[in-house]
Amino acid sequence: MPAHFTIRITKAILAESKTCGTQHDAGIIGENCAIAMALKDLFPAVMVTCSEIYPYGISGEVRHLKIPLPKIALDFINVFDSLRPIHNVRDLLPEFEFEIPIPDEVISRINIEELRTIAEKNRPASAVAGNEVRPLVRN
Repeated sequence: MPAHFTIRITKAILAESKTCGTQHDAGIIGENCAIAMALKDLFPAVMVTCSEIYPYGISGEVRHLKIPLPKIALDFINVFDSLRPIHNVRDLLPEFEFEIPIPDEVISRINIEELRTIAEKNRPASAVAGNEVRPLVRN
């Protein structure tokens, strides 16, 4: 049964990805877009297309693993891409979030110790007590 995760596109991510597709980077757009940037900590090799997330990239033995993007993400991609000629305004887009189902096969490949390190690094200081680890991207 897939786990459902919430992906947040923040102002920081919008600012970091605003030049995506504008600097002769056509070969790596799916690695530098806002949605890919939001997933990089969890899936360092992520590739995002106009309709799917490939958490482990599009080559090698795991290229068949993909997650469909929901309509809100598809709509965002259309708007984000339409602003390419005036990319400096992309970071004025509103923050938003969406949920994706992450299949068991994808989850089973996540390095738990690496995820624990990421969660520790991104957790607020008030949540550090004890051994509790919250996922980086969660419901």
